[in-house]
Amino acid sequence: LQYNKEVVISGSEDLTVKVWDIQTGEVISDLLHHKGAVNSLKFTTDTLVTGSSDRTVAVWNIQSPIEITLRMALKGHNNLVLAVDFNETSIVSGSADRTIKVWRHSTGELVQTVRGHSDWVWCLQLQGSHLISGSHDE
Repeated sequence: LQYNKEVVISGSEDLTVKVWDIQTGEVISDLLHHKGAVNSLKFTTDTLVTGSSDRTVAVWNIQSPIEITLRMALKGHNNLVLAVDFNETSIVSGSADRTIKVWRHSTGELVQTVRGHSDWVWCLQLQGSHLISGSHDE
């Protein structure tokens, strides 16, 4: 779930991503791509990234709140994708496979797999050259 002045965008167990008009409370876009629950998402004015139980990360182009198109699907995780974030150059995804994948934003190329957690990666944040992640590690 994330919002700005115009919309709320939510992911759901029903496999959809919904864009809600913040003024009317009505769904203005219903995005279908994932084959599993949509567990995480992040968006800016022109890009939406979603992570799913289907083990994929989807990258969407936002032309307007009612015109959002799938740009690419990133495959590489061996379990649920639980967290996503991105900046101008990188997309990062955290998974129940205990890894974090770093993808090139422009092409979707897998750049790096970060290992180090002994449990599911539940959250992460990319800020500048720093990547912070959270897990149920002991």
